[in-house]
Amino acid sequence: MSFLRNIKNGSFWNIGFCEYTPEKLIEKKALPQIQWMKHPYKDRFFADPFILKVTETEIVVFVEEYVFDNPPGLIVELVLDKKSKRLKERYELLRMPTHLSYPAIIRDNDKVMVYPENGESGTLNVYEYDPINHKLVNPRLVIPESLFDSTICKLSENKYILAATKWPDNLQDCFAYRADSVWGPYTQVGDKPFQTSKDSARHAGNFFKAYGQLYRPGQDCSERYGGGISIMEFDSTTCTEKKSFTLRPYSHNYNLGLHTINFNEGLCVVDGYGYLYPTLGRIYASKWMEKIRFFAKAILRR
Repeated sequence: MSFLRNIKNGSFWNIGFCEYTPEKLIEKKALPQIQWMKHPYKDRFFADPFILKVTETEIVVFVEEYVFDNPPGLIVELVLDKKSKRLKERYELLRMPTHLSYPAIIRDNDKVMVYPENGESGTLNVYEYDPINHKLVNPRLVIPESLFDSTICKLSENKYILAATKWPDNLQDCFAYRADSVWGPYTQVGDKPFQTSKDSARHAGNFFKAYGQLYRPGQDCSERYGGGISIMEFDSTTCTEKKSFTLRPYSHNYNLGLHTINFNEGLCVVDGYGYLYPTLGRIYASKWMEKIRFFAKAILRR
């Protein structure tokens, strides 16, 4: 791809971290400075991060990896240096012929289970995580539907709720399901979605609690896919919600999108979308450059 095309079209996702709790997010209604992951890859992006664990020296996350010249996406495990946020190790957890993303984690009876988004296959499967071989194994079908960014919340010992959007309205129309086990069977709540707005329907990370209130992060896709994150106050009894506030991208390098947020052990992880060349990309997309291109095209048509 030429340098000019990279300025015009070059963009990618990356993951970033800050020491932050759900309570701090609800108090401040904003994120602090993000420390973005440092990695050597120029041919791919990383998005949809979920934190597996945090130690004194390392952070381990599951993410979507998308290689530009070799789609579809796959699920990988990344090990980062906790202080510098530099990538140390990478393991391929799961690869399929259909696109994979959003490797949501749920823990149950000391087991770590992952249920990545695989809407193209028309099914939702839950996998067990094998920490010895760094693989997702023993898939079990839980819902035979084309769901997107499904997110399960354990409400009590035998009470689970799952929320997801469906094909073809995968940016809106979020449906809720209930089950007595993480493995299902899941029963849809009603015949209508509980959320129909593009500014909050598609999930943007795990449910989380702060000060006793359950929250659901949803993607704001009203202007563009993954343009921001709406933090929704969620009532698990009635499956209704109301918006608390919206997080917008604010980093210089990743100013185009923000569409995942998760917490674990005092750490917050997000992903950001930005131009390959941030300054030049902003200049190219500015209104005065748009006018210049308009007049240049008009002159060339003469």
